[in-house]
Amino acid sequence: MKENKSEIAKGITLHELNTNKFKTNLCAIFLTTPLDRKNVTLNALLPIILRRGNKNLQTQGEIGKKLEEMYGADFDCGVEKSGDNQILKFYLESVNDEFLENKEENLKKSLEVLIDIVFNPLIVDGKFKEEYVIGEKENLRQIIQSKIDNKSRYAYERCIEEMYKDEPYGLYRFGYEEDLDKITSDELYEYYKKLINECKIDIFVSGKVEGELFKIINENEIIKKIKPREAIFIKRRM
Repeated sequence: MKENKSEIAKGITLHELNTNKFKTNLCAIFLTTPLDRKNVTLNALLPIILRRGNKNLQTQGEIGKKLEEMYGADFDCGVEKSGDNQILKFYLESVNDEFLENKEENLKKSLEVLIDIVFNPLIVDGKFKEEYVIGEKENLRQIIQSKIDNKSRYAYERCIEEMYKDEPYGLYRFGYEEDLDKITSDELYEYYKKLINECKIDIFVSGKVEGELFKIINENEIIKKIKPREAIFIKRRM
């Protein structure tokens, strides 16, 4: 496997992992930001709001149809905790162009769809669509409430909370129900803009990806709009 790392702009890094072992390409975008009690629930909510729709594909149905047109491409997203950082993760896996009859630029389309989902959200009246926020707040509430259902996992989470009490690492990655109740569509969108401006952005592409990958991303109009970055804050646990 051949690896290459290049800077698109301050705080935006492209990671290319070139391999011919697979028939698919995996594109991923990671948004990394320090864990903070004030923002942990906002961060957990954002990926499931962004997956609901964007300016070009405004519903999950439209996103699903687009993925089907790309030979059944698969999209997923979530949030993880790494040390004192929280990472919002977005993935899109699609068939490599080499295995298609015609050159259809499937990799380019995959990157464009993924970038649209993450950086070109659907905004209605200056905020995230109210219907989406209300629905996904309830979905996240169920996730938070259900953590007690897996006893071994719950015991582990409680152990971490107690061991790192009052430290960022002790925070639960999906946030807290009492904070969820306070989140509004306006607040969430304002926080999203701040996050995009300050977080570390990593774009990963693996598969048979040699070619104009850097050019595709660097010349993407949506990526251009988030440059230059204001600040990059990443915490590292020693």
